[in-house]
Amino acid sequence: MRLAAVLVVSFFPLAAQSNFSGNWKLNSSLSEMRGLPAPTDPFLKVEQTPTTLSVSASSQQSGPFTTTTTTYPLDGTADKRKLGGSSFDTRTKWEGAALLANILVSGPQDYAVMERWTRSRDGNTLTIRRTIVRQGNERESTLVYQSPASIVTESPPPILERRPDAAPPSEYIVETGSRLLLRLTNSVNTRHTAAGDRIYLETVVPFFVDGHLIIPRGSIVIGTVTESQKAGRVKGRSSLSLRFESLTLPNGVARDFRALPDQVDGHGSVDTSEGKIQGDGNKGGDARTVGTTTGAGAGIGGVAGAASGHVGMGLGIGAAAGAAAGLAGVLGSRGPEVVLPPGTTMELLLDRDLLYTREELQRRIQ
Repeated sequence: MRLAAVLVVSFFPLAAQSNFSGNWKLNSSLSEMRGLPAPTDPFLKVEQTPTTLSVSASSQQSGPFTTTTTTYPLDGTADKRKLGGSSFDTRTKWEGAALLANILVSGPQDYAVMERWTRSRDGNTLTIRRTIVRQGNERESTLVYQSPASIVTESPPPILERRPDAAPPSEYIVETGSRLLLRLTNSVNTRHTAAGDRIYLETVVPFFVDGHLIIPRGSIVIGTVTESQKAGRVKGRSSLSLRFESLTLPNGVARDFRALPDQVDGHGSVDTSEGKIQGDGNKGGDARTVGTTTGAGAGIGGVAGAASGHVGMGLGIGAAAGAAAGLAGVLGSRGPEVVLPPGTTMELLLDRDLLYTREELQRRIQ
């Protein structure tokens, strides 16, 4: 499937958020597209409102542009929609002049997409960096778009000189409510995992504060299972509670780390009020089990009743026996367990600030 839409972000030094509306053309000579799963359309049309950013694409500058646009929420809400057999959960966050987008896709193929968009100082060049995480593998790409009106020749645009920066701050804060995407490196499930077992994760997308890299990719998060509840035989869903304890950067700088799981790419859903991962229910499967065995029992009872001259009695006895057998099967089986294999992506919501000094971030790996 063609990548029919991307997110475009504008950068102006004096405004944290800008208007992104306009038409854009892909500069393939400046782009790195080997990490894309499919070719991307070379022309974009962007329309912005105070709450949403809508992007459509075309293979021709004059269009037609795709009628189904990709929408990114700009008001702090989540955009959830289905396309084909897949579900898309899109969330965005401003980081200085850049817009970050987290997209979790579930369906025939589960994967996560992290996007970071910036715009050049003159407003004519858009740099789009995307990381796709699927089954533990990562693909990175960089797309460079330009305003068609600014393209005079096919030669590359002039290199923009970097304005001298003011003295960098001495401290950087990763604020409460920030989201980090991590990948599980060991297996966790409610069938075999017990309270007290350790869990290990690593960050899959770098985290920036005002354009400064704070948490590089590959930083290690360690946590503990505080509760592991198997699914009940009659009622009660499986559940898994995790406590995250430390975050260690690749250069060895460590911090106490407190966060709650907000989204999990695996077999289970997140109760965001408690930060608990719960297994799926199985009421439909239980009802099918009882119904199937009831019908089979009625058929057998009917044959036996006909042989004895009491068809109705045979049907009733057979149905009752089948229902009892189905109920026994339900009582003897458990519902689905929470299963998080290695490579599972998990988005964590920070519930307290992380503070780093400039000296710590510049420290070399020991």
